Amino acid sequence: MDRIPTHAPGLDAVLHGGLPANSTLLISGVPGSGKTTLATQILFGNATPERRGLFISTVSEPQSRLLRYVQQYAFFQAEKVNTAIHFEDLGIHLLEKNGDTALRRIEELVLQYQPAFLVVDSFRSLVDLSEHLAATRRGIFHLAASLAALSCTTLLVGEYCREDIPHTVESTIVDGILLLENTMHEQRDLRGLRVIKLRGSAYEAGEHSCKITAQGMQIFPRFRTPAAPQTYTVQRERARVGIPGFDDVLLPGGLLRGTVTLTSGDPGVGKTVTALHYLLNGARAGETGAYITFQENPSQLARIAQNFGFDFEGLQKRGRLHLMYKSPVELDLDEHAYAILHVLEESRARRVVIDSISDLEASARRGPDRFFDFIYSLSEWLKSRGITALLTTEMGQIFSGSLTLTGRGISHIADNILLLRYAEVEGEIRRALTMLSARGSDHNKAVFEYLISEEEGPRLGKPLRSAFNLFQETTHR
Repeated sequence: MDRIPTHAPGLDAVLHGGLPANSTLLISGVPGSGKTTLATQILFGNATPERRGLFISTVSEPQSRLLRYVQQYAFFQAEKVNTAIHFEDLGIHLLEKNGDTALRRIEELVLQYQPAFLVVDSFRSLVDLSEHLAATRRGIFHLAASLAALSCTTLLVGEYCREDIPHTVESTIVDGILLLENTMHEQRDLRGLRVIKLRGSAYEAGEHSCKITAQGMQIFPRFRTPAAPQTYTVQRERARVGIPGFDDVLLPGGLLRGTVTLTSGDPGVGKTVTALHYLLNGARAGETGAYITFQENPSQLARIAQNFGFDFEGLQKRGRLHLMYKSPVELDLDEHAYAILHVLEESRARRVVIDSISDLEASARRGPDRFFDFIYSLSEWLKSRGITALLTTEMGQIFSGSLTLTGRGISHIADNILLLRYAEVEGEIRRALTMLSARGSDHNKAVFEYLISEEEGPRLGKPLRSAFNLFQETTHR
């Protein structure tokens, strides 16, 4: 099947290669969801003087206003107007006559221009302003038959929400339906795209995040594991953490390469310090690393690293350290997924820290299961490429004896689980650390005091007894 590129980043991946050539598609959605933006983006990306485009507007928007708004986008090309793309307005046919005569006028224009690409915006107006519904339905079927006889890819734009689609005659005549949504969530809008149907073609199911920028519409396909399991060689080589006591006492040799370690702990207990030392010790040894953070901006991280004696800027200049910072306030899970993958692929990082996945969980506004699916997919992606990852997550139960690590079952995805907590030791609050599990690797089962100072950095102290029964006596063994 021949495909037409959409020129909307990410959408061709959702459609498995683009729009089926010479098909008729319905771009549906509530007002303000980006229907016209997407339709004009596809039109300007494909139309040429040899393969012309035709944009037919109805009563949804005056033609002059449409062109004025479209000019703000980078995909707009003024030289294509009236050469590669022709604009016609059916407003007078609808206001003075009805939808039936407008349908006949569309057929006349199609025969006149012989377009390779056709957009009708808004197609729903033809139905809403029809005086005779039965005649309009016959007209729609006749138009569909005429379009099928031409080598024309058609986009019908209409204000249909999800509940409307199954009850419209338009949905029965088209080859595909794209549903755009724009829902309010607290202080922000969530834009999404979903393929309802695509006749004779596979596509990526589910809701995909999208946004509208000065470049037009951009889609972020739902990040998920491949349909077929990825095969990769399990490595026995180890990545040394470089913190005194980790590579000889806690986990002899270090972390197995290509594994995912979940570092969970109380706020301020040392998760970021631990993760930063793991990454920077590797960078010092010549191993490229990437630090993905939503908690500390680059200036804060640089200060922390310098306090422990690391040449933070020098490692960056030599290409051994790559930073990616995104505020958790405007974070979108799927959009950020592709930004993370881009950083890792461009830097060829062998180590990665994500600090913290608790912020990613808060950004999963499209449903609670989306976060679990995302972390599982990301872990499989990292493992298949032999990247050794350390993910931090925050426990909200300070001074509690319970050990709820993530609350979403994420701990089952991780290969290793490192737990850091505050503990009372002889009337003082100390840090305690233990390796709860290390899949496929032997590890020390003891609970250790975890010492952190600027002079000596983080290091394992002596074993503790009953460190996680926080309101009971805790003593040195």
